[in-house]
Amino acid sequence: MGERPENSMSDFLARLVLEIGAGALSEDDIRCVRQHVLDGLASAFIGCRSETFKALEKLCPTAKGGVAGPGSGDHARSLQDGAMLWAYAINASVFEDGSREGACHPAAAVIPVVISLSRNASWDDIDRAVVAGYDVMVRMARGGNPEFTSRGFHPTSIVAPFGAAASAAVLSGLDHTRTRNSLCIASMSSAGLMSAFRGAEAQPLQVAWAVRSGLTAALLAGEGLEGYRYILEEGFYPAYLGRAPDPPLEQGLQYHYAIRGSYLKPYPGCRHLHPAIDAFGQVWDEKGLDPDNVEKIGVRTYRIAVETEIHDLRSRGDAYFNIPYALAARAVLGKNDYDAFGEENLTNDKILSLMGRIRVTVDPEIDARYPGERGAEVEITTRNKVKHAAAVSHPMGEPENPLPLSATREKFHSLARGFLGERTMERIERILHVPEPEQSPGDLFRSLGENINDQYEGRE
Repeated sequence: MGERPENSMSDFLARLVLEIGAGALSEDDIRCVRQHVLDGLASAFIGCRSETFKALEKLCPTAKGGVAGPGSGDHARSLQDGAMLWAYAINASVFEDGSREGACHPAAAVIPVVISLSRNASWDDIDRAVVAGYDVMVRMARGGNPEFTSRGFHPTSIVAPFGAAASAAVLSGLDHTRTRNSLCIASMSSAGLMSAFRGAEAQPLQVAWAVRSGLTAALLAGEGLEGYRYILEEGFYPAYLGRAPDPPLEQGLQYHYAIRGSYLKPYPGCRHLHPAIDAFGQVWDEKGLDPDNVEKIGVRTYRIAVETEIHDLRSRGDAYFNIPYALAARAVLGKNDYDAFGEENLTNDKILSLMGRIRVTVDPEIDARYPGERGAEVEITTRNKVKHAAAVSHPMGEPENPLPLSATREKFHSLARGFLGERTMERIERILHVPEPEQSPGDLFRSLGENINDQYEGRE
């Protein structure tokens, strides 16, 4: 083995975390952070409806003064268990934000840690912790995008411990050495497989466990535990990628901060569906077409979107990864919201009939622009042989095609309703106030556990 460099990959990331932790954010940066935080909270109120979430919640003992889960009332959990539950809920929604540079979902790793450690934090602390977590996570995932996926690894799961540890390091005020140790210790809990998506409800567990471990890594580093300084270049990347990251960690991101280059979803489902949904919607709305008058629909998109598709639709989670279903639901039901992906629609004869007339293929030109662009072209042929087509390079919610703040507010209210009272939702929505909401982060995030009995029963 050759002589090791004085500065390891973990040293670079630790310096990055400390620079962000000590730096000043613009009002535009803060507004972006807060929109992503509210979006992540909204998404959790989908994920917490699953039976797996409820089973996981039952296994976590209550802890006085701990972390409140989504609409959990007085049933607070420890810092680590609370973060794990929030991570599961956010990732299970398939409605959280993501990074096309890293092909990962930072909110599922970062926001749970921010909630867990918010008790004594200021809003400035929160904002900088979110930015640092996104930057570390996206840089690490970017170096293996799209090879991590093609090698069978789930990018979000394998880099989530690092994002969680970075955010925790900022909120814990760790110095360079302890921040570096947090990241090195976190690497030992990286794990996640793309094949886990075949068991949709179980899959988010790999993200939840990764986040719990990443937070624990930072807490242990804060107590003085050391990690192996060169574990990223000698262990993580050789194991998961078979080479050094490319581009290297220190290369600049497309935007100044990773969160500024991350997207928000206007509707649930794998992001790979969204370019096709948007292109299809453009034609469908403009032409006022009828499903019965459609002869065929052709979708051309990038390879990963085709390869990650789930063809056997048995559950909502399967539908989230099926382009023909998403387009047929849009045509027949007129929407692609949470309800449109419900199991009751998977046997809808009109949807199934239209799905049979949809063909999805890889377009080499669109694929060549991935991951910088996530594009799709849709061509609809009617029974009288008239063709209508549209193309999308950046689906709604990308930084080049941003989602309005009003859409995020509506998303939060529509998904949290049935768990939280209206006044509580209005209070939490004040996260969007820049530079600071009236309430402290600890007080405001504790509101997420509030519920009223008749609404709480709606979870069951």
